[in-house]
Amino acid sequence: MKRHLFFILLISLSVNASYARSRHKKTHHKKHRTAFLPPKVEYTPADRAMADSIGTNASPDQLLAYAQKLIGTPYHFASSNPGYGFDCSGFVGYVFRSFNFMVPRSSREYINIGEKLSLVEAKPGDIILFTGTERRSRRIGHIGIIMSNDEDGVKFIHSTSGKEHGVTISAIDERYQRRFVRIIRVFKQNDDVQTLASVSAEQGQILGR
Repeated sequence: MKRHLFFILLISLSVNASYARSRHKKTHHKKHRTAFLPPKVEYTPADRAMADSIGTNASPDQLLAYAQKLIGTPYHFASSNPGYGFDCSGFVGYVFRSFNFMVPRSSREYINIGEKLSLVEAKPGDIILFTGTERRSRRIGHIGIIMSNDEDGVKFIHSTSGKEHGVTISAIDERYQRRFVRIIRVFKQNDDVQTLASVSAEQGQILGR
């Protein structure tokens, strides 16, 4: 009888130890996931109200001013939530949809919208398309919004998974030049007028003389 009770006690202790290890493992993984959530960003209701009131009558400069409020938002794969972060298409889509432009969620679908243009024709507010980082791939894998196109070259705002790991403004260098596919124009007024963002550098030079 004593031997029987001993084996029952041994089995009970073994089951409890196994349960405790399993519970600790689950708790550890949960804490691990939470620890790496991107930080939330400050974002005021007034910003969204301003964008909603403007709607599709917005100018490229208004959209770009709005986009720049999100600089520093962390990169987060498959996210279009400013509270956690953006991937490239999540960022572009969030900005344009805030002004009531219906644009795709996936970067690859941007090839089918808007007016198709070359890099030299780029104007602020246009969307720029790149291939992914895979060698010899011509699939669209990255997108951004043109900030300027002047004597200093082309600059664009985007959410990158690279060194900056978030929303930032970059210049077209040799790396991006090799991956460039085309410019997509959503703002029709870019066909008729020069936007303020594109002439800001020129104004700065005039004032500095």
